[in-house]
Amino acid sequence: MAFGQRYFADQKKTDETLLPGSQSAKAADDVPPPPTTSPANPTSAGTIPPQDVPLTPPTPGQVNAESPASGSAPGAGTGVPTGTGSASVAPPAGSPVPPPKKKKGSFRRFLLTLLTLTTLGYAGGVYYSLISDNFHDFFTEYVPFGEDAVGYFEEREFRKRFPGGAGQSRLHQQIRGENKVTIPSKSGLSWKVSDEKEDSKHGADLSKSGRHTSAVEDNKAKKEEKSAPAAPQPKASKSESKPAPVVAPIDRINLDGATEPVVQDVVKIINDIITVINADKAGSKYDSAIAKAKGELGKVISDIQTMKAVAEKQSEDKIKNLHAEFDNGARELVKRIEAEMQAQEAGWKDEFEAEREKLSQTYQSKLRAELDATQKVYEQRLKNELLEQAIALNRQFANSVHERVEQERQGRLSRLSELSNAVAELEKLTAEWNSVIDSNLRTQHMLVAVEAARNAVEKADQPRPFVEELAALKEIAADDPVVNAAIASINPTAYQKGVPTPSQLIDRFRRVASEVRKAALLPEDAGVASHAASLVLSKVMFKKGGDGQGLPVGDDVESVLTRTEMLLEEGNIDAAAREMNGLSGWAKVLARDWLGDARRVLEVRQALDVLSTEARLQSLLVD
Repeated sequence: MAFGQRYFADQKKTDETLLPGSQSAKAADDVPPPPTTSPANPTSAGTIPPQDVPLTPPTPGQVNAESPASGSAPGAGTGVPTGTGSASVAPPAGSPVPPPKKKKGSFRRFLLTLLTLTTLGYAGGVYYSLISDNFHDFFTEYVPFGEDAVGYFEEREFRKRFPGGAGQSRLHQQIRGENKVTIPSKSGLSWKVSDEKEDSKHGADLSKSGRHTSAVEDNKAKKEEKSAPAAPQPKASKSESKPAPVVAPIDRINLDGATEPVVQDVVKIINDIITVINADKAGSKYDSAIAKAKGELGKVISDIQTMKAVAEKQSEDKIKNLHAEFDNGARELVKRIEAEMQAQEAGWKDEFEAEREKLSQTYQSKLRAELDATQKVYEQRLKNELLEQAIALNRQFANSVHERVEQERQGRLSRLSELSNAVAELEKLTAEWNSVIDSNLRTQHMLVAVEAARNAVEKADQPRPFVEELAALKEIAADDPVVNAAIASINPTAYQKGVPTPSQLIDRFRRVASEVRKAALLPEDAGVASHAASLVLSKVMFKKGGDGQGLPVGDDVESVLTRTEMLLEEGNIDAAAREMNGLSGWAKVLARDWLGDARRVLEVRQALDVLSTEARLQSLLVD
């Protein structure tokens, strides 16, 4: 039994082909989800607030004065932050720790009960989806992960039935348009401690040097060059006492088309750097670098959008090609299946006709064999009776010759013996003639009984039982096997209730014909709509045949009904029944009762013909 079977008459579902890496409930479990996108305006989430901006680093002179032994480079402890600015702030040390909440057993039991019921319901839904096609469509469309679960069990069932087709599952990813993800053998956790070299080989972080940190490195180099000649100056307080010139702040980056997560991270980093520069009032130093970074970032965004548009165009072309290929394959499959169904239907029709012809021939052969056997029995019986009569005539001739001889030899005595023999012969002839008369009477009574039964069947105005006529005929025929067989072949319902008259058959046929015409256009598996359409169309159909046109030709329902009606009017019930028996479908179903009545009438007539023939044969044997 195949689960989840589909037919070409089912409604075609919408296109569910997905782009590689797209997030969907039908995507494979091993495909990693795409990175989560951030809001379109990255400055609102990743911008460092003014109170968290690091203070201005001290001058090299102050650092050397406070810790002369320290070999660290100036500004090493106050580097420019390169993170996303999403670090969490630890709670104050003096805040009290809230006590842990006590877990209640009722909530846990509720969760366990809910989980158990959900699992059982989900399993029951999967099982019922494998049985019912309607529930399969509902379950896979509205229940999360329902299609994956049902598909898993259907694939297992398919592999059990067709073990050789397991290799076809390799094509699913290419057809669905998903990326093929391979996990390296050494990925994941390991018992070894990772060192900096391995992190530098395999890890990728935004804190590494690259195009996105070139502006920061240039700024650090400028600061070191400027801070180097300032080291021998002992009077740093004088420079600090001078008022700093007013510097215009650098505007933050706000790109409307920055929807990629990586670009948003870069924008956040640059905005953090701009915030630090504005806090240090060093906008004049880094204005050109920031402007260059903004320009490069705009180029990167345009390149990404161009690449994305090209990828989408290629994916759409590939999907259209796959759809066209699938539609061509489906059409070829439909044509092949239709051809196979037509060939199979033709084969079934040929087998049906051959079997029907075989049954008809078998029935005809059995009937001919029985008639031949009956004819041979009666011919042999006639020969035996003729032989007995010949023997009797020979004996009679011998006796007459003997008597004549005795008459000539003995004279009067011979005459006496002759007279006695003549008397004996007369007695014998009288006895024989009595038997002949009895046979003639029995034959005449049989003919009268047969004619009475025939009149009760054919000349009655209403169906009339003819049980008494058959009983009288059976009593007259005594133990005649032909008469007994003919009477036994008649249906008891026919002689107990009578058979329809020809006028009744014609009248009922006309009523049945009107109903058959209404169902003439119905197929075998018709529904309510087909019945209504056939009823409407039957009103506009034209009757075939008529006066002076002869019998119509054709196997359609209207031609068969017209021929049957004309044959019934001519009195040929046998040919009319054969015409109606040639119908099929709903027409034959509606005419089944009328065919039964006609068949009973024909059976009774055939039995009466056999009885009449037997009576005539008996009369010939008596003569």
